[in-house]
Amino acid sequence: MTLINQKMIRAFIEGRYWRHPVRALRIFAAETARKNRGYKRAWEAVGKDAGWTYTMMNGSPDEATLQRTGREMAARLVDALALQSSHRVLELGCGVARIGRELAPQVGEWYGADISSSILKIAQRRTAHLRNVHFRELKRADLPFEDNSFDRVYSHLVLFHMDKEDLYLYLKEFARVLKPGGLLYFDTWNLLHPEGWERFIWELEHHRHKQVKPAHRNQFCTPDEVRLYVEKAGVTPLHVLDPSFWVQTIAGKPAAGVSLDELQALPRNLDSLIPHGRWYY
Repeated sequence: MTLINQKMIRAFIEGRYWRHPVRALRIFAAETARKNRGYKRAWEAVGKDAGWTYTMMNGSPDEATLQRTGREMAARLVDALALQSSHRVLELGCGVARIGRELAPQVGEWYGADISSSILKIAQRRTAHLRNVHFRELKRADLPFEDNSFDRVYSHLVLFHMDKEDLYLYLKEFARVLKPGGLLYFDTWNLLHPEGWERFIWELEHHRHKQVKPAHRNQFCTPDEVRLYVEKAGVTPLHVLDPSFWVQTIAGKPAAGVSLDELQALPRNLDSLIPHGRWYY
């Protein structure tokens, strides 16, 4: 028996994938392919299975959990980004609109952008009752929106799936589409935190023998690295929160007549944004 078949059988049994054989084959294909076909191919595969998609969003096993965790994170973002009912808001990597479904009723217009058409179909079904929700499918690290078109931009549990070059390119796009005086939020794994380092080692061991690393694997940053990317992208880091396994960043786009102190004072209740006890949120 070949080594690849041994690994497949062991993963099938130990991971209890025998309960979901089609999902097992999709996961195996996504993680052992000889060619890394990019983010789009990886996430299109995820989106073909709603159960797997929910799990990949934030570990939610079902719709009820998805809605509960979505409401909780939406409430944190309302405070962290000082969201108002008139705001035009963009989420990068919206997935099945776990957060967007709960956040959209609290803002003027909500836009969700994602690289996977299959996942966006699930998101559209989940938000069909909302009139101010819009979706855009991404082809590359260019956002299909005009300059200075959003009051707020956020991306949660997304950018740590990307190579550093692509993370930086998206930050530049955030800066471009954000209105002067606007705010953005994103998070990444914190390499300097013990749990972040533990996850780094897990990823290393999990993928070390693969000829090509999967496009959707987790990657890691330090707070100083994040701050550098943000500044070079053209926005100002206002709060870089790093006491947890995440580096959570709130940045602002400079505007005439708006001081740095005024931008820094906009976010509220930041302690609630920091995860405690679990990394999926």
